[in-house]
Amino acid sequence: MIKILLFLFICIFSFKSYSNEVQIVNEIIGNGLEVKNHSKVSVHYIGKLEDNTVFDSSYDRGQLFDFQIGVRQVILGWETGLLGMKEGGKRRIFIPYELAYGESGAGSLIPPKSNLIFDIEVLKVIPPGYKEIDGHQLKLAMTDDFKIIDIRNEDQITNFNKIPGAIQITAFDKNGNFSPDFFEKYKENVKIGEKVIFISQNGDISSILANGFVEQLNQLNIYHLKDGVSGLEKINFDFE
Repeated sequence: MIKILLFLFICIFSFKSYSNEVQIVNEIIGNGLEVKNHSKVSVHYIGKLEDNTVFDSSYDRGQLFDFQIGVRQVILGWETGLLGMKEGGKRRIFIPYELAYGESGAGSLIPPKSNLIFDIEVLKVIPPGYKEIDGHQLKLAMTDDFKIIDIRNEDQITNFNKIPGAIQITAFDKNGNFSPDFFEKYKENVKIGEKVIFISQNGDISSILANGFVEQLNQLNIYHLKDGVSGLEKINFDFE
């Protein structure tokens, strides 16, 4: 029960908080694995105010900072500001206060409404535990023993974009509220260990759900469709 409650908290929080208004000031491109949503990363960083006052530094502590992208373990500016970086890369990002510590600031070191500057070095990237597939791979999966779960709400599904063989189990309603009967319907249709593909309208929500199943519920064989139904429409997918 505790795992399910934690799962719901992370899914809902991620669903309602996604943003991408961070500026990349400069960058040295790395050559290792790329940081994507839900990657686990190990970084060094220096945090500064706009007047260059340093308020935090992992280098000074001599300890890497480890966290997972996309589950609100860090401020929103970090959630999107690291996306696209690669192992060995360095990036300076400017984060407006709305995506940092907001109007209240943080303690005595970060005043209210402080825009922040971070110098970040990515040392290690671990890909998400779920697998991401594209529309062409979905076509192949439809001939295999996958359970395809369409998690869109009724307003997103039309007579022209229904996915053949997909099981309709709405995860979030149009207001972003998690459907209370989702888990019950899921258990009615999917056995433990079966290969599951989550599909949402644009792919963002299905990735959040897939990550929750892997990280919080310890499920295996979890996939999500990159770019969702919107991506399928671009490749002339044969809808139902």
